[in-house]
Amino acid sequence: MNWKKDVLVFLESSGEDRHMTNQGLISEGRRIGTCLGGSLNALAFESIPEAPSMLEEFGVSTLYLLKGEVLKEYRCEVSAWAMGEFLLKNPPRLFLLAHSDRSRELAPRVAYALKSAAVTGCSDIRVKEGRVFFAKPVYEGQFEQEISFFAGLVEIATLRPEVLNRQQSLEVMSLDIKEIFIDVPNEIACTSSLGLIPPDFKTVDIEQAKKILGVGMGAADEETLLLIHELSELVEGSLGTTRLMVDDGHLPKERLIGQTGKQIAPDLYLALGISGSSHHVAGIQDARKIISINKDPGAPIWQFSDQGFVGDLKKILPKLLSRIRKWRSLSSHEE
Repeated sequence: MNWKKDVLVFLESSGEDRHMTNQGLISEGRRIGTCLGGSLNALAFESIPEAPSMLEEFGVSTLYLLKGEVLKEYRCEVSAWAMGEFLLKNPPRLFLLAHSDRSRELAPRVAYALKSAAVTGCSDIRVKEGRVFFAKPVYEGQFEQEISFFAGLVEIATLRPEVLNRQQSLEVMSLDIKEIFIDVPNEIACTSSLGLIPPDFKTVDIEQAKKILGVGMGAADEETLLLIHELSELVEGSLGTTRLMVDDGHLPKERLIGQTGKQIAPDLYLALGISGSSHHVAGIQDARKIISINKDPGAPIWQFSDQGFVGDLKKILPKLLSRIRKWRSLSSHEE
């Protein structure tokens, strides 16, 4: 195996979207490996998180399963140490992870163990004349930074899930599964996980939120804001906002979306009373679905919306809240 050209991807084993993330990560790893002239391999802990047939169809040559008594549950220090031990003996050209909660804390620790570095939150990875270049947004997405490694280092990077492009391989591989037993020292395995606390939609960073209610100046009055807070509670959606709403003190600055705020990539963005200025739209382009409600039929936000409803929020929101409550009530009775 030519480790100087091979790509190794770490398969996610948790999260609702892990299967799509893994398929996208494998696809990107295969693309990069092909450009480098190497093969694509995968790494996981304890058990196979994906169907072997899927791994074959997406072009994985070898799956390495790291096994050990203390690897059965996720512990950051233990997992990172085990990864480092494996990679020191089997160094790939590129170790690729998703930009998920776990992998974001694993990547820098593994890089430290390998005396290398990790480029986190990449939006693209390009290969030019045998060199790998990592692109990531900086200054709230206004610019793009391109990074490359010194020759000889194991290159480590995390890719943002929203940029992953899932594509099956043209050639179905025959998957080789290798179990690697890792003996973790007691001084490393001295911590344990007490439990997993899910994020609170009210306080979670909007860059990580799955559902976001965007609040614009069309919703700046007290009555409409109360309705939006009620909707936020009902659908467990985080609040985001525009520059004018922050300047007027309606919502805090950490909720600001746009060129001078944060770039978001939720599954759903509900734009409420947002006109759609270029400054704001720059921050929502990675949203998977955008639904807008605005009383102005000529608002720029319609150009960027998947669905839209022209109307007054004061009339629409009470009906929407009533419809959601009725649907939830019916669903609970059916159970």
